[in-house]
Parts: sequence; C-alpha cells; structure tokens
Amino acid sequence: MKNVKDFDKKEAIFQAMLELISKHGFHSSPMSEVAKQADVAAGTIYHYFKSKDELICALYVRLKEKYIENLFLTDDQNKPFKERFRHFYLQMIIEAQKNPKEFYFLEQFSNSPFISTIPKAEITRLDQPVYDFLRKAVFTQILRDIPPKILVAFVMGSANAIIKLQLSGEFQMTSSDLELAFFTCWDGIKKI
Repeated sequence: MKNVKDFDKKEAIFQAMLELISKHGFHSSPMSEVAKQADVAAGTIYHYFKSKDELICALYVRLKEKYIENLFLTDDQNKPFKERFRHFYLQMIIEAQKNPKEFYFLEQFSNSPFISTIPKAEITRLDQPVYDFLRKAVFTQILRDIPPKILVAFVMGSANAIIKLQLSGEFQMTSSDLELAFFTCWDGIKKI
C-alpha cells in the first residue's frame, strides 16, 4: 500500500510543478507553492527530490518518456513505412493537442540551460526510439541518406512548427491541412 501512496504523492508533485511552470515559468515556481498545490508537506518533496532543479529535470525525463512512448504506442511494423511515418508525424501533433502544457514544458526545457544538466547518455536514451525509427528507413533506402541529427531535427521541427501554429489559435488546421503538412515533410525526406 505504501508504494501506491508514494506513487500518488510523486505524481501529485509532478502535476503541481507542471501546472506552476506552465503558468509562471521555471524560476517563479517555488517549492512551497508546489507543496501547496500538490497538497503535501514541503518536506515530502525533498523525500523524492534533492532540489527544485532535480524535480524539474525528473519531470522532463518523465514527460519525454511518456511522449515518445505515445508516439509509437500503435505503430504497426507490418505496414509500409510511409503509412507508419504518417501515423508517427500526425501522432506528434495529436499528442501536443491533447497535452499542450506538457508540449510547452518539453519545448521550454529543451531550449533552456536545464537541458545541459541531463547527461548526454540520458538524452540519447530518450531520443533513441525516434532515431531508430528513422534510421531503419534510411538504411532500407526509403528515406534519403540525411545525417540522423539533421533528419530528426527536420521532422520534429516541422511537426513542432505546425503544433505551435495550431496551439496559438492563429490557424485552425483542418484534416486536409494536416495531410498537406505530412506530405510536405514526407516529400522532403523520402528517397526520390
């Protein structure tokens, strides 16, 4: 029973931190407010995390793992790669629409000095499923032979730009617009 309570408390702490960061940013989210929002004693947070920075980094790892897992949750390896890539690309957009706070947190973290506090091996581990997915298609000559870092940056950057456009409310994308975005990305990476 203790493990369930511990999980619930830790989850409440993560959710409180995510909520506060989404409203106030990294630096204006004190641990006292996290404790209050999570409905736990301030000392309880320090039972799980040595510092606020450690909590923020743990939240990043947790959300990134969840995000990547959700991208591949319904991947069908028996389908042609183009269809699998379409699903992957559109799933990035769907995940962000369902979880905008998580999307913005991951973006903010990735573009902050916090990213340098995560060991490179951990970053590699988190991103590996995406690299493997795309690298296999390069190896089988479905995708152009683009250096992996550039390929991942191009695909993720394309999806993230679409996500930001949609989440901003500046442009409400129809299913036709999303298909156009997919085909535009696909045409940029497929082997001709």
